[in-house]
Amino acid sequence: MLLLKISLAVIALAVLYFVGIILLGVFTQYKPETETDAQITGTTNQLLQKDTLTIYTWNIGYAGLDKKSDFFYDGGKMVRPPEERVKRSLEGIQQEIKSWSDADVVFLQEVDVKAKRSWQIPIADEIIREQKKFPVSVFGKNYDVRFVPKPFTEPLGQVTSGILTLSGWKVKDAKRISYPGSFPFPTGVFFLNRCFTMMKVPYQDKEVVFINTHNSAFDGGVLKQQEMEFFKSYLLAEYAKGNYVIVGGDWNQVPPGFERSAIAQYEETPVPENYPATGWKWVADMQHRSNRKVDTPFVKGITYTTILDFFLLSPNVEVINIQGLTRDFEYSDHEPVKIQVRLQ
Repeated sequence: MLLLKISLAVIALAVLYFVGIILLGVFTQYKPETETDAQITGTTNQLLQKDTLTIYTWNIGYAGLDKKSDFFYDGGKMVRPPEERVKRSLEGIQQEIKSWSDADVVFLQEVDVKAKRSWQIPIADEIIREQKKFPVSVFGKNYDVRFVPKPFTEPLGQVTSGILTLSGWKVKDAKRISYPGSFPFPTGVFFLNRCFTMMKVPYQDKEVVFINTHNSAFDGGVLKQQEMEFFKSYLLAEYAKGNYVIVGGDWNQVPPGFERSAIAQYEETPVPENYPATGWKWVADMQHRSNRKVDTPFVKGITYTTILDFFLLSPNVEVINIQGLTRDFEYSDHEPVKIQVRLQ
């Protein structure tokens, strides 16, 4: 009888715990409007006056997915690495960005503001403060959950994170725009609110629209399809104004022409070809794998790698060069990618 009472008490406590966690998630859920002003930090009077630009994109993995890491969402076991490894990765990320002496704009994804997974280190603020070459930054929050209960034995906990764009020019306008769709209840309460940011920089009598995107993962391709259909209207509307449109980021999709591996467990839906219309250009370094699977620590030549990080350009933007930077996933599960373009 005593054993039965103890068992019932444990079950009751477990039920109360999960109900309490779900209620906490529901009542504190981040529900942004479809379009809001993005957070702009800093200012400058420097105007864009040249027609040749260099842009980098890099998912920095919140400085928590270095080459020694695996991750529970991707089939591994780790929830967060030791604090000293996060600090080491952040320092490496800072030095890497500083080495990009030719950079005009930098797109970064998975940049934590405050999160248990990155030991409450304000990574976004640290990057903005340290990267003095870029007086202006644009931030869009895409993850704001008070308490992520997975995994049960070591919850991911509180996460506030987003995408960050660094620029050296005067910004006319910046928006955070939510992608449609979400995971079903209750998973959606504890997952990301995907978005892209639009940063408009005046150029002559037009504007260059820099778009930083981080599309859905772990969704089986359903959410990504919704996102891409929604995204199309924004791209075409900006181009119709006569503007230049440059999109970069972590698409969580592979570029056209990428030969899918026989390894079936890796989710690799392709981006749509001729998207959003004829004349637009998908640009990827097809010789360089930009992302690794995080089911185990990285082992060169063994760990599965793919291409998820690349660019999309409007017809009035010419490609000069695209280059993936080989860093052997030292500080993140993604590699940086650099593009040089010319405004026509």
